[in-house]
Amino acid sequence: MTDDGSRDNTKESVSNFQMKKVFFLDRKDARDHGLTVSILDAVKLVNTKYFVVMDADGQHPWGAVGDIINHLRRGDKLVIGSRIKVSGRWPLQRKIVSYIGTFLGKISLLMRNKLYLSPDILSGFFGAETTFWKQIAFNKDNIGKFRLKGYKVLFDFLKIMPPDTRFTKIYYEFNARKKAGSKLNFKIYLEYLKSLVT
Repeated sequence: MTDDGSRDNTKESVSNFQMKKVFFLDRKDARDHGLTVSILDAVKLVNTKYFVVMDADGQHPWGAVGDIINHLRRGDKLVIGSRIKVSGRWPLQRKIVSYIGTFLGKISLLMRNKLYLSPDILSGFFGAETTFWKQIAFNKDNIGKFRLKGYKVLFDFLKIMPPDTRFTKIYYEFNARKKAGSKLNFKIYLEYLKSLVT
């Protein structure tokens, strides 16, 4: 689990688990902050064959992790969790931003000869084969394609992923937050717009 210096007592909550298999990556004092750089730093430390990225606030269902791993074991290099339904109250403004962002993202990928029309390209719930991800993401010619302060690491990865990569998607029900608000703000939107043309 990684934390970027949030003030929601994440570190204390993880410490209460007292599980040897839970590793907490504290990035509070890191130079760059953002979800993308946090995930990239965490994956660098992964020594398992596969990894799964998901939110810890209940928006992504734990039960779907097994489906992702099963697809990876069958040979898929990347498995994307695609929202089929939103459970709970999702503000209209948030829906509009999501639709526009996805539309622009798919056009950006099309301009790169990536015909990824079906999966949720902005998903924060996905899994990958670790070696495959590291070879692509940390290649010296590719690492600069990531907006480190951004929040859409999957989209940044899709920009550089070889078009013949074997990948798939699973559908899941997205749970709207019951507590706390979204961290999306103008700076994050700006990072995404820059990512569209990087």
